[in-house]
Amino acid sequence: MTSVLFIAHLVAVLLAALALWSMRNEIGGKAATRFEWFVPAAFAVLTAVVLLVVSPGKRPELWLAVIVAGLVVGAGAGAILKVNQDHGRELIRVPPTWDGAAAAALLLLLALLRFVSSSLMGRQSSGFGVLAAAATFAATYIAARYLVVRFYKAPRSIHLDMTRGYDPHRTLVH
Repeated sequence: MTSVLFIAHLVAVLLAALALWSMRNEIGGKAATRFEWFVPAAFAVLTAVVLLVVSPGKRPELWLAVIVAGLVVGAGAGAILKVNQDHGRELIRVPPTWDGAAAAALLLLLALLRFVSSSLMGRQSSGFGVLAAAATFAATYIAARYLVVRFYKAPRSIHLDMTRGYDPHRTLVH
């Protein structure tokens, strides 16, 4: 059983690291494909799922509350972003922003904390499920933000010609 938990915690760290790494276009304000916008949200949600499954403290009421809170706060964050899209090349761009990367970094920190404390140090959890809840909040924040940007803001944005991986150095107007 401990080897399964060790592997699960390691997988959570890897998924969280991939979520953070895949936010690099957003941090630099560079145009990215729709799929590249989806990837961080998918990795973040998978990280939270792994951490929820292996959490020793099963607190569904707390987890449901943080899912709702993460969806509301993430949707709000996505709604205030200025978004442009190249409709022909299906590229989306926002100005350089750090909120998604900060949520992904928090997710990575929480996954590392669970890995080090439970798998390496053998410390017993207090069973409150707070770490899994915090990870779930960060993941739902990233996912809700992606959904609002992709399905609400981007279709309503003006068209700008963009090249994947580059910042066109133009003002985002929507």
